[in-house]
Amino acid sequence: MRVTTQAANLVRKGGQRMTHVPPLDPLSTLIENFQQRGGTIWACPPCVTSRGYTQEDMLDGIVIVGASAMHAEIKEGAATLSF
Repeated sequence: MRVTTQAANLVRKGGQRMTHVPPLDPLSTLIENFQQRGGTIWACPPCVTSRGYTQEDMLDGIVIVGASAMHAEIKEGAATLSF
């Protein structure tokens, strides 16, 4: 999963507490479950740095990487979903 723009706020430490939409599980739980099932969350470098964040500000397991990593996965046949 790749997060951009305002979503960069949600994957920084403490940022997942910014939103909760009942009856869904808290965002922190959804992120943990996604990562436990092998999901990787990539954060857009310009979106992160423009907010003054560094890797140390991000939740464990968040990878700050450009779109080229995602494009490489797609070229290798990764499934995609966009909405």
